Amino acid sequence: MSVLIAKGLTKRYGGVLALDDASLTLDAGEVLGLLGANGSGKSTLSSILAGDRMPDHGSIELDGVPLAAGSPKAARAAGIAIAHQHPGLAPDLPVWENVFLGAELCRAARFLNPSRTRERARQLLEGLRTGWNVDAPAGSLTAADQQLVEIARALALAPRVLILDEPTAALAAAEVDSLMRAVRGLTARGTAVVFISHRMAEIESLCDRLMVLCNGRAVGELPVRGQLDEPRVLELMGGVAGGAAAAHLHDGAQERAQQDRVARNGESIAMTVRGLRAGARLCGVDLELKRGEILGIAGLQGHGQEELLDALAGFRVPDAGTVTLAGPGGARTVMPRSPRQMIAAGVCLVPNDRHRQGLWLDHSVEFNLAQVGVNFAPSPWRLHRAPIRRFVDDVVKRLRIKTSDARQPVRDLSGGNQQKVVIGRWLNRQVDVLLLSDPTKGVDVIARKDIYEAIGALAAAGTAVLVYASDTEELLAVCDRLVVMYEGRIVAQLEGNEMNESRVTSALFGRSAA
Repeated sequence: MSVLIAKGLTKRYGGVLALDDASLTLDAGEVLGLLGANGSGKSTLSSILAGDRMPDHGSIELDGVPLAAGSPKAARAAGIAIAHQHPGLAPDLPVWENVFLGAELCRAARFLNPSRTRERARQLLEGLRTGWNVDAPAGSLTAADQQLVEIARALALAPRVLILDEPTAALAAAEVDSLMRAVRGLTARGTAVVFISHRMAEIESLCDRLMVLCNGRAVGELPVRGQLDEPRVLELMGGVAGGAAAAHLHDGAQERAQQDRVARNGESIAMTVRGLRAGARLCGVDLELKRGEILGIAGLQGHGQEELLDALAGFRVPDAGTVTLAGPGGARTVMPRSPRQMIAAGVCLVPNDRHRQGLWLDHSVEFNLAQVGVNFAPSPWRLHRAPIRRFVDDVVKRLRIKTSDARQPVRDLSGGNQQKVVIGRWLNRQVDVLLLSDPTKGVDVIARKDIYEAIGALAAAGTAVLVYASDTEELLAVCDRLVVMYEGRIVAQLEGNEMNESRVTSALFGRSAA
């Protein structure tokens, strides 16, 4: 029996047709996978179903009853809950209050019941990951933990229809497994689920059926139930050949790219780090990064990878250690104190959380791309608009940023195109060391290829690249060397034939990479 029926949903943003006459049905206990390239309309469709956005045309029925469109309150009251890709938490409130914000548990006479609410929030969160401090402010959590709180908030509503928009993009493998178990428990009780993900293995494992969107239109539906026709899915998404991130670097192309970069840049050291410590999660890191090299950092969530990048970029002042940078005048030792200091020194970060750290969401694509050049211009009071516009147009073209106009608000772009903007802003200045924190999180395979092509071009020009990614396969595909972090330290350094899944997995859990 169909729980949810949506017909002819259409949505425009200015001149961009984000959703074009999209329809879907959802049965009780079913998991529908929603796939498509970034900008295909997945998040727009899910937001309309949850009442967060008003469609220009179309209708939604839940259990045969018409649903008032554009009303989150009506959608929640009818039993539709959504966990957004980018959590909308109240940062100053404790975790447990965020879980039940707007759906507080009450005693008789509608008095709040904080002790019961706190305990229920703890139970929901412990089902996703153990070891929570539910009294901590939500704003103090990592991006991954904030995503888990967002998911728990949706689960707290015991919904008839649950929409999960890229729920696993920031999660470690163990947390993904816990979420999968929670979803299967819900479907066993009759909850219908819309599951949006770019990870094909998750779609194959969890979904009964999938629908593919392309340019705002539903272009095909396929059964799944444990066996996914990946080539057909990729064809529907836009004719992409291959399935893994940066697959074009496999079958010997990675080695050829590395050899070409070494030939151009030699073996000179761009950055040397010794004994770097910061807080409780960065416990003494030593590494060397060569010019033109792509060095990967692997590690389970919370073992110091993000803290290392933040410290090197000046966002977190180290407690101890040295950072030595090469330059035309010789090597110089710096102590990172601020992002501006490190940017001036040629060390730039593409952060993990593009919404909180990487973008001015309400400003235009042009504004976001131009900010670095404007802020570091020698005479900012004498800016010339023509070269800025040429730079913006060049980046939009080179990175294939899908936008109707450079003046379009960056908030209206898909996640993959937003990430391209974050990376593209560095293309107008000399970057000696580029730091990337999970740069393709929540990005489809097409945008992922574009992003790694841009990173490869920077490395070929001499930029030293240090990249952390939660996807080990991705690191193995694109990196020249790999280091593995465990409990705040580097426990393995791998290159050549040593860079394989088994050695990385052993090191991830603190075992010898035999």
